[in-house]
Amino acid sequence: MEEQSKANADSTAILQLPTVDFAASTVHRTCLEGTRKAVLQMIWDWANDDASDKPIFWLCDIAGSGKSTVATSALETWQREGALGGRFFFSIASNEASTTGKFCSTIARDLAHYIPQLMPGIADAIKRNPSFLRSSLEEQLRVLVTGPVLRRQQRVILVIDAVDECKSGTQRKQLLDALCVAVQECKKLKIFMTSRPDPVIQSTLGAISIKAKVENRLHDVNHIDNVDDIAAYIHRSLDEILSPDKRQRLVEKAQGLFIWASTACRMLNSEATWDTPENIYDRLISVDKAGDIDDVYGLIFERIDPKAQESMCKMLALLLAAFEPLTVDEVQDILTHVKVRGSVKVLVQNLGSVLSVDERTQLIQFRHPTLVEYLRRCSMTPATSKFSIKLAEAHGQAASWCLNRLTSRTDGLKFNICQIESSFFLNKQIPNLADRISKFIPRQLQKNSNK
Repeated sequence: MEEQSKANADSTAILQLPTVDFAASTVHRTCLEGTRKAVLQMIWDWANDDASDKPIFWLCDIAGSGKSTVATSALETWQREGALGGRFFFSIASNEASTTGKFCSTIARDLAHYIPQLMPGIADAIKRNPSFLRSSLEEQLRVLVTGPVLRRQQRVILVIDAVDECKSGTQRKQLLDALCVAVQECKKLKIFMTSRPDPVIQSTLGAISIKAKVENRLHDVNHIDNVDDIAAYIHRSLDEILSPDKRQRLVEKAQGLFIWASTACRMLNSEATWDTPENIYDRLISVDKAGDIDDVYGLIFERIDPKAQESMCKMLALLLAAFEPLTVDEVQDILTHVKVRGSVKVLVQNLGSVLSVDERTQLIQFRHPTLVEYLRRCSMTPATSKFSIKLAEAHGQAASWCLNRLTSRTDGLKFNICQIESSFFLNKQIPNLADRISKFIPRQLQKNSNK
């Protein structure tokens, strides 16, 4: 009875840790079977070498080369083996996932989930350090991660993807410094991380000897296996759509860039398009520069029905302006609120090569950060852009919608909405506060209050 009570108390303590709700990892897939063999073998050799003096593996390559796909393959393998401790996918598409504010607490919750034996240690650390969230990143990592992992005999691997998408250079440096300290304090801890080339990351990790670095290995066409991997992906994806010689021309056009190949294949495989594969192929082959993903994005948006162009631009602007991803229904509600006609569901289906919808949450997500960067460039140079992405207008529309929601007589804010017995209680003194919030505050109202 006491053990069960202790377990329940531990679980409650851990569930109170703030976590990043946005999961960029849901957008990414694992490597196609038989591809990326050489790079994955380097990673497996590093992970399995308990005598190695390099506890950090840094996979560094350009945008769109397939780093997140490799990271997803690695973490799924380590999860099956019981070695995965936690994962954090930074993303510029999310306000929370582009900072380190909830990094340590998210990793700690993962540790308790993936390695349940560590739960008591993590819970005890939380109880002993109730104000740890006000501590430095290094101290949070020591309290929530390193300390509990020290009790484990087997290796524990953390996967940290797209470190360059942490917006603050100061935070990037603090994170890397803290990770370097952590792996030296805890010999069983290993860090697998990915990033684009970044001066802050390079200056922090460049001179240290405890890292293994693989750079520019995923896109360089001088490595014949990179070209072979993209060829395997394109030929398998388009086997019944294009002839072998046309598929081979797309392989050459991709110039080793996986995001170009995957986006092109999704365009050609789309069931929502009214264009023929042959026409799409001709347009892809005609783009000015091989491997230039901006040209492909431009081609995708040009193909949208001219009557839907305005609705598309306003939807993309809203997705870009949002602090966190929005659901299909939320975007539809905002467009209806500002009297913009069009079906968001149909638009997203037609943009399926660059947008995805999470089946569980219905959140609309950008498939790749290069699209976010492309749209931001369009918003900053409206005179020269083919598409009118009005970011300031989208912020105003989102604010108006939030205010309308908050002041709604039926679903808006109310005095003592959670029916608390007294306003003198602190949050931690209220039993089942999270359950009360879920019960009395509609999900959309919670989101509106945080925007």
